[in-house]
Amino acid sequence: MITDIQSHGDDQIMLFLNHKRFGILPTDFILKFGLRVGLKISHDTIVKLLQAEEVMRAKNFAINLLHEKKIYTKPELEKELHRKGFSQEGINASIEDLERTGLIKDKTFARQWVRRREKSNPRGKEMLKLELADKGVASSTINQVLSNIDSNRELDTALQLAEKQVKRYKSLELHVAKRRLHGFLARRGFNYNTVEQVIQKILSG
Repeated sequence: MITDIQSHGDDQIMLFLNHKRFGILPTDFILKFGLRVGLKISHDTIVKLLQAEEVMRAKNFAINLLHEKKIYTKPELEKELHRKGFSQEGINASIEDLERTGLIKDKTFARQWVRRREKSNPRGKEMLKLELADKGVASSTINQVLSNIDSNRELDTALQLAEKQVKRYKSLELHVAKRRLHGFLARRGFNYNTVEQVIQKILSG
């Protein structure tokens, strides 16, 4: 039974159960659940209410983030919730709920990441794989999304990059130009076969 409720600074109260101090709680928590002196309620029930309330706050915070940025990966959301001060249990429960309702969409995130790269800063599949993994996207999701990029499409991307880059190599000997172009494309995540095909097409002399 709640035997006393005492003010404890701004927006906080001290709650007593059976004349023993339970702990400090937010005032709005007391109001939300109608806790009052004389109410018969157990220690475990209050703990469960606190846990449920935190999950709801964490979920609402995450939803607001999703509305602002539209898409977050699961690890990015977890990081933001940790930064906000939610417990690991609250974070896990809220993330699981958001996954069930489809609000966390790692596949959509990965697809949009690839599209943005193609438009502004093209990369090969190997580099895209590393970037998405660094964002916390699961390997199965990465492989599924990148499987839509066939070898011809990747070759075309590599050729477009190489045609711009090779203009800088006009004064170089052929073997030096080939080595530099190979390094340029490899650093952008194109595999060996793609790089060799590009070199053969552009520097076949």
